[in-house]
Amino acid sequence: MFIFFPLIILFNPELFKYKFFFLTIMGILIYSFLLITGAKNIELGITKKNFLLSIKRNMPIIIFGILIIIILKLLGVNRFISNENKFFVLFYIFISCPIQEFLYRGVFGYFDLKIINNNTLVTLISSFCYSFVHIIYKDLFTCLITFVIGIIWYHLYRKDSNLAGVSLCHSILGILTIFLGIID
Repeated sequence: MFIFFPLIILFNPELFKYKFFFLTIMGILIYSFLLITGAKNIELGITKKNFLLSIKRNMPIIIFGILIIIILKLLGVNRFISNENKFFVLFYIFISCPIQEFLYRGVFGYFDLKIINNNTLVTLISSFCYSFVHIIYKDLFTCLITFVIGIIWYHLYRKDSNLAGVSLCHSILGILTIFLGIID
C-alpha cells in the first residue's frame, strides 16, 4: 500500500483530487489490520505516555523549521501558490498529519520492534516511503525535503514512542510551507 497508492495517483492524475481519501482509507485499513492481529495502541505510538516529552522534544525542530521557512520567505522563495481553504487546514492538522505520522512513524516503529529490530534500516525505509508518497506532487524538492524530515521525525518518534510531538511538528511546518508556497 505504501508504494501502490502513490503510484496509482501518479499515473492516474484524475485521482489526485482524492489523495486525502486514499490516505485516510490506507490509515484505517492498516490500523484495523494491526489491531486485529494483536497490536496495541501503545505499540503504535497512540498513547498518553511521554505525551509532553514528545512535544517538548520536537520543539527545537519546530522552531528551527519556522526560522528556515522565514529565511526562505525573506529570500523570495515562492515556488507554488496555495489555493487551500480553512477546511483543508482543519483536515490537514487533525486528520492528515496524524494519519501520516501513524503510517510512517508508528507503523514502521511497530515493525521495527516486533520483526526487523534494525533502527537504521527502518528509519531509511520509513523515510523513503514517506518521501515516496509525495511523488504525486511531481516535485523533487518536496520529495527530498520530506525524506530528510522523515529521518528526523522517525528518530524523534523512536525516543518517546509517542506520535503527539511529530504530529504537531508535521502540522505546523506543513501548513507553513504549503501556505507560503515553499512546498506543494
